[in-house]
Amino acid sequence: METDWYKLDSAGKLYASTVSSRVSTVFRLSVTMYKSINAKFLQEALEETLEEISSFKVIVKKGFFWYYFEETKAMPTVSKEHYYPCSNLFFKGRNTFPFRVLYYNKKISLELSHMLTDGTGGIEFLKLLVRNYLKKEGVSVSCIKKERNNFNFDNAFFRYYEKLVPNWQDTLAKAYKLPIRLDKRGVYHVTTGKLKIDSLKDLARQYQTSITTYLLALYTEILIDIQEQNSNKKKKPITINVPVNLRNFFESNTLKNFFVSVPVTIDPRLGTYSFEDIIATISIELKRYLNDKQLKTLIARGVRGERNFLLRALPLLVKDWISPMVHAKFGENLYTSSISNLGIISLENELEEHVERFEFYPPPSIGNKIKAGVISYKGDMYITFGNLSNDRLVERMFFRKLVKEGVQIKIETNRSAY
Repeated sequence: METDWYKLDSAGKLYASTVSSRVSTVFRLSVTMYKSINAKFLQEALEETLEEISSFKVIVKKGFFWYYFEETKAMPTVSKEHYYPCSNLFFKGRNTFPFRVLYYNKKISLELSHMLTDGTGGIEFLKLLVRNYLKKEGVSVSCIKKERNNFNFDNAFFRYYEKLVPNWQDTLAKAYKLPIRLDKRGVYHVTTGKLKIDSLKDLARQYQTSITTYLLALYTEILIDIQEQNSNKKKKPITINVPVNLRNFFESNTLKNFFVSVPVTIDPRLGTYSFEDIIATISIELKRYLNDKQLKTLIARGVRGERNFLLRALPLLVKDWISPMVHAKFGENLYTSSISNLGIISLENELEEHVERFEFYPPPSIGNKIKAGVISYKGDMYITFGNLSNDRLVERMFFRKLVKEGVQIKIETNRSAY
């Protein structure tokens, strides 16, 4: 019987050719239980989960023109966490899984390459893993409906690509970059702030805006201040990359990547912005982008880039050489940083009482040395900054600003001292 194989989706193909020792393309989703993790049960739960979501039971292979996934009978092994998060999954000459499952004390961490899926797909896999793990622990889950059959592994970008829709037309200027040095290879500093969602809602309500817009405005204001304090050169735009889950706008149950990056820009060259000005500008930017018509232009740009005849004709060896440069010029160089909000995670009542929290660590990137990942669960929000440098200014300014506004925050970090 022939081995089944899968093409990478439109986003996955780009990520595959940009992997390096510093750009792992790996993000982390973690769940913390109220009891210590049983490694044996976790391994059994992983194997059961892969039987139900078999599209994840693949290894990464190199073709002549593209990377691809190949089904495998091999089984990944859970392991105890002992290194920095979001480290590289791929090594030349080896067939590797595009994800790993780690545990430490009460925490289970699922680390995935963006070659395989996005945050939404990862959350679905992790939630099923948690269900199966708790079942091994003796928790009754018989009343929980299994809805995994609704999911698929389709390339939703192709499904919603329309030939007559023009490419995204906006031209972005090269964005301001934080003047910070990279730490040693493999080191990824993470700092998480835990706060009550309601406290942030109250703040956002004062400015008649959403939580997402408020967080973007707060972060933008900090980046403007840092540029003002540290740069004697000509000012540059502050542009934040906001990943948008396209499933909220187009019907799809795909577990592959299905998101686009929306740019939110404030240009200090135009003058001084008050906090209210920043909120108003960001609100207009988001309203302009977040509709199915405008998002179709972003889908069109990605699909046409992938289908470009010259690009398709290039051997993989050449793609691996030029893709990082193209991604830097037309992607990373256009952004100062990124904030990705996976929203509110919900579990069935039978499971919630056993699960304390969720966390989301964004993938490390040289072009955007600092990124933020946001996730919420049971009334709490967890804001995590991933940082490739040892500079702590951004995280400190961000959380101190929230504290100054009356928000109580508990800070946790993997740094030796915060």
